[in-house]
Amino acid sequence: MLKIDYEAFNENLLSNWSLVPYIRYGQVFGLFARNTLKGFAIFVRAWENPKLAYLVEIAIERESQGKGYGYYLLLQSLLHIKKNGLSIVVLTVDPNNSRAQHIYCDKFGFEFVEYRENEYGQGYDRMFLRLDLENWAH
Repeated sequence: MLKIDYEAFNENLLSNWSLVPYIRYGQVFGLFARNTLKGFAIFVRAWENPKLAYLVEIAIERESQGKGYGYYLLLQSLLHIKKNGLSIVVLTVDPNNSRAQHIYCDKFGFEFVEYRENEYGQGYDRMFLRLDLENWAH
């Protein structure tokens, strides 16, 4: 997971330490092909609203990008968490990442909620997107 994380973001957003609570207390979905991890998605439930999940990260290994793996992984993970009682998903995306915004908004129906400057530190602005799973048509 750490290798895929680094390939996807040119830095490690995860660590050996952060993975343990995500795996133990969140929902971690892995996408495998030929017994090899190709990508993963990590969700955590919100304290203030048990029906809301935050998509912490979704990443696909570099050589598998552009082949529909990310779409499939996100679709299957959203269907799973919806089936298990969650009704809202929130995520953040880099405002310069038009490819991710296209997938989230145009293909899945996420809606823009808020823009936050310096959300992840100086110069790391984020767009907050939200998907209402109760009205989701997939």
